[in-house]
Amino acid sequence: MNPPPPLIAVDWGSTHFRAKLVVEGKVVASTASPDGIRHLDGRDCDAILALHCAAWKHTHPDARVLMSGMIGAREGWVEAPYVSAPCSVADLAAAMVAVPCDSFGEVLIVPGVRCDDPDNHTTDVMRGEETQIAGLLGSLPHEGAVVCLPGTHSKWVICQDGAIRGFRTWLTGEAYERLTHGSLISGDGTPADPGSEAFARGLEASSLPGGLLHQLFLGRTHMLADRLAPSEVRSFVSGLLIGHELREALDYADDLPVHLVGDSPAAFATGTALELLGIPHVQVLEDMHLQGMVSVIGNR
Repeated sequence: MNPPPPLIAVDWGSTHFRAKLVVEGKVVASTASPDGIRHLDGRDCDAILALHCAAWKHTHPDARVLMSGMIGAREGWVEAPYVSAPCSVADLAAAMVAVPCDSFGEVLIVPGVRCDDPDNHTTDVMRGEETQIAGLLGSLPHEGAVVCLPGTHSKWVICQDGAIRGFRTWLTGEAYERLTHGSLISGDGTPADPGSEAFARGLEASSLPGGLLHQLFLGRTHMLADRLAPSEVRSFVSGLLIGHELREALDYADDLPVHLVGDSPAAFATGTALELLGIPHVQVLEDMHLQGMVSVIGNR
């Protein structure tokens, strides 16, 4: 059997550009820059792609280019319409959008996924995370699992029978950043420490009555009452926000086994919180985005 042609796998988000050159199943080169779609400043996407990857096309002229993330959003290169959940890797592959490209002839963009809840009249969406899930689906139990992708907008994705069945998003990371800068619960600017007692206290507070908005203000009053030092306030707020996310997400997951993806600071904090709450989980440290790209292009 002939090996698959080389693949240039691009993770192009709002604030970052990352690309890997895969030859015969191995990553032989990689590059990264802050050239996310929010930082284009009028520049052409084709030109940015060529800036970072044209040399790979020169040495591997038969390389295919596959991209995922916010590059397929309305603000990106070309909008790749959402695929509705439930959806499989084959569904993602079938809905890829081909874009003419001066530098590479053609590039392919993986679509995002849309999840509608007609009972509650709500819609949730993802772009980029579906590619990570595509890399993980084959190893998940067919009876079901919930995959947590923590970060600025944390995703909890229910997967069953090799497909994305549904998902919800929690604005945890963005809420933490906005609430702890220039507010009464900013403390002295010391970053949150998931291993601290203050983080554990915030996690515990998430189970108390009063609701999130009231409990957030306690970050201020605990400091005034000398229960928290200014250096501990952000840890308390982080534990509180993650605690609310976990309690709500685990209720949504309905006792499915939890798979936590990544080794980012957000993943570490979420993993610490799961351990403190006594919730068993599987840590996934492999590059699921790359595995997903290979899986999607293999289903084309």
